[in-house]
Amino acid sequence: MNYGERISKLRKGKNITQDELASKLYVTDKTISSWESNRTEPSLEMIIKLSEVLECSASYLLYGDNSKDSVEMEIKVKLTKDEYNNLSEIMEEKGKFLLESNQCDIYYQSDYLNADMNKWLRIRVSGNKKIVTYKNINNKMYCDEYEVEIDNNDNLEKIFGAIGLKKIIVVNKNRKNYSYLDKYEVSLDKVDNLGYFIEIEVKKNIDDYLKEYDDLLKNSRKLGLNLNNIEPKRYPQLMINNNK
Repeated sequence: MNYGERISKLRKGKNITQDELASKLYVTDKTISSWESNRTEPSLEMIIKLSEVLECSASYLLYGDNSKDSVEMEIKVKLTKDEYNNLSEIMEEKGKFLLESNQCDIYYQSDYLNADMNKWLRIRVSGNKKIVTYKNINNKMYCDEYEVEIDNNDNLEKIFGAIGLKKIIVVNKNRKNYSYLDKYEVSLDKVDNLGYFIEIEVKKNIDDYLKEYDDLLKNSRKLGLNLNNIEPKRYPQLMINNNK
């Protein structure tokens, strides 16, 4: 059963129509229909609201009966230059500086790695360190990730070419990492051709999904972030859209 089927089953179990559910969530009945037919996905905040209205856990809506041992939980917010500079000052004062690095991320595509970037391979070059990463993005909150350090990315690129992997986009950025409140990793990014961003990731085991996400949003607001500017797309997706 997928997430759309779970929403439909729970809604019908409470004997409410798509229009009634839409009214409770302040969306249209077409939005509910699109979710239930899996044409689109509800945002993270809508998952939370759905779980409250349908009286279930957010984890059930996302994963069904399949439990997850760990969840990668983070938000990314688009910033202006002034907001970036202000947050840099705040993090220097209230956070613990970890690292500043220039990162070159090279993304590859094949018939298997689909065009919407739910699956992709990336070589990251940061200083003398080179890492190849495979990610399978299951939903907006977590992904399967496998990484291995490499010592010769030129040879790896040749291997990728030999098996049909094509370089599709390169993302260059300067990243400053901070530890914040002993449970978040904050990344301040200056991304070539995209601008300024902040990423805040929960770096602890998550026991209470709803509370942890609520805390993440609350602490993000305390930093002065405008959560209307949350950016759900990843950098390679944004770069590809900009190049169209």
